[in-house]
Amino acid sequence: MSSNSRPLPPPPSWPHVIATTLRLWVQRHVLPARPRAAEGGRSYRVSTAIVAIVLAAASVAAIATALAGGARPAARATGAAGPVKPAPDLTPSSRALAAAAASRDQAAAWVAMQVSHSVIVGCDPLMCAALLQHGFPSADLIAFGPTTTDPLGTGIVISTAAVRNQLGPGLSTLYAPEVIASFGAGPSLVQVRVATPGGAAAYMSAAQADLQARLSAGRQLAGNSNVSTTAAARAELESGRVDTRLLITMAALAARFRVQIQGFGDGGPGAGDSAPLRQLAVISPSTTYLHQLLAFLDAQRPPLLPTVSAHHHGQATIVQIQFSAPSPTGLLLASVTP
Repeated sequence: MSSNSRPLPPPPSWPHVIATTLRLWVQRHVLPARPRAAEGGRSYRVSTAIVAIVLAAASVAAIATALAGGARPAARATGAAGPVKPAPDLTPSSRALAAAAASRDQAAAWVAMQVSHSVIVGCDPLMCAALLQHGFPSADLIAFGPTTTDPLGTGIVISTAAVRNQLGPGLSTLYAPEVIASFGAGPSLVQVRVATPGGAAAYMSAAQADLQARLSAGRQLAGNSNVSTTAAARAELESGRVDTRLLITMAALAARFRVQIQGFGDGGPGAGDSAPLRQLAVISPSTTYLHQLLAFLDAQRPPLLPTVSAHHHGQATIVQIQFSAPSPTGLLLASVTP
């Protein structure tokens, strides 16, 4: 290319070319006929033709502009051009309902497995329905109705938001002071509470006396030469955390043969250190020992008849001895020591 040559201008756009072509066609074929149009019908036909052409030109220009701009109508119509949008988050009310349902289900599963079926359980209709779904006997349930003002006649109260709103602060201060399990938080909080016919004051007095008796019995077992424990299990024995029924069972076992304690458990989720530990794991070193242990446990009668399961662990067998909730008070008659 020579130094005097100029760069060629860019080609006109499609909208510009189409508009110019239509303008020239109108000037040559339509506009010359307008002066000769003497009749209104002819003028009307010419005007109609102009309008049609202008509309056609506008449509063609719009399509050309879209094509020139790189539009992709097919992709836009099918949604293939952009990423798939995620499903919207749950609303705050939906999240609250889901959290409450989850807490109810967890509490129902725990109660069905842990709470004695000889205890009457009071609950709101939704909680009672969840308990039935988990296999808790309907004969042991009392559903609180709109006119219920107290939980009298129950041994366990499932404290949901509905029950707390209905029974008020008297639920915890007068009728059911102790929490043995807790699930969820805030409005979705579900608590498993022990109800007492004698009122909160009488129950707390009996619970305190029972704690002192457990402290005394636990310390004696921790020092028994026929009982071997882990450091953690010894601390729980000496702190009075072990259920009364387990203490009585261990004392009876230690009077017959050596007891090797692996650990304690099942104090109740979310209950802190207040709920007694109701499960004991004992190591059985031989088949003979296992048969003697199982025979002894099977011969017990309520309230000292536990639920027993055995699990093999290498050459030994772990025997789990568990009592149901709630833990009774007053079974130990040993003298209280400070």
